[in-house]
Amino acid sequence: MSAMLQPIETPIEPPVQHRTKLSMRGVSRDFVLSKGNMVALDDIDLEVREGEFVCIVGPSGCGKSTLLNLIAGLDHPTRGEIRLDDDRVEGPGPDRILLFQEHGLFPWLSVIENVEFGLRMTGVPKRERRERARDYLRLVHLTRFENSYIHQLSGGMKQRVALARSLAMEPSLLLMDEPFAALDAQTRDMLHDELERIWTETRKTIVFITHNVREAVRLGDRVVVLTYRPGRIKREFDITLPRPRHVEEPDVAHVASEVLSVLREETQRAALEEFNQ
Repeated sequence: MSAMLQPIETPIEPPVQHRTKLSMRGVSRDFVLSKGNMVALDDIDLEVREGEFVCIVGPSGCGKSTLLNLIAGLDHPTRGEIRLDDDRVEGPGPDRILLFQEHGLFPWLSVIENVEFGLRMTGVPKRERRERARDYLRLVHLTRFENSYIHQLSGGMKQRVALARSLAMEPSLLLMDEPFAALDAQTRDMLHDELERIWTETRKTIVFITHNVREAVRLGDRVVVLTYRPGRIKREFDITLPRPRHVEEPDVAHVASEVLSVLREETQRAALEEFNQ
């Protein structure tokens, strides 16, 4: 697989960031439990600019995945509103694609049929969807495997197929929920390079959830740290390090240590709260 990866040879210019793509105002999400209400997210105010790559980190249980589900329209806020391109988010739509850790590919379909699947469901004509699928398979360097089946691919290749399928829908916003967490370190580093290259070529707006602070600093234009439950925005870090970056670089490690110190405060507070309950 590594032979197909093309390293980035020249510095990556930051995107020209203009208007607000995603806006969240006073967003909260409560859940009714047997012991009473539980506030998962509380008063989230967040703006994501067009073409921006935003990473969100926080302690386990702070509501990161809940936040993505709200943006995707798979859930609804208890209070507040979410807007995409000034339109209020009321439910799911093809302008937002959510990519999970579990790739969700269909083993009975070939690679190219998997990439075409969403296009077929939305009525894109056969010739157009085949051409678009091939375009995005080229983008993730999997052209040679278009007729292969999922069981014939490595874990990293499967996630690249899932990424191609998401991109083929040409969403306005790409939401990624720990997509590389289950992969080994070497494969994850390779996919960091791939994702950065694809983001540079497509300038998609990306909101990326991760537990890995170095991953967040390596990929993001901005890192948002959430508090423990209820999830609130504790601090935001603008990442101004030049691209391309790598997780082992001293500058990445230094910024990651700053983010980690803020995150550690919340993790310790979470542990103390759990102990006192």
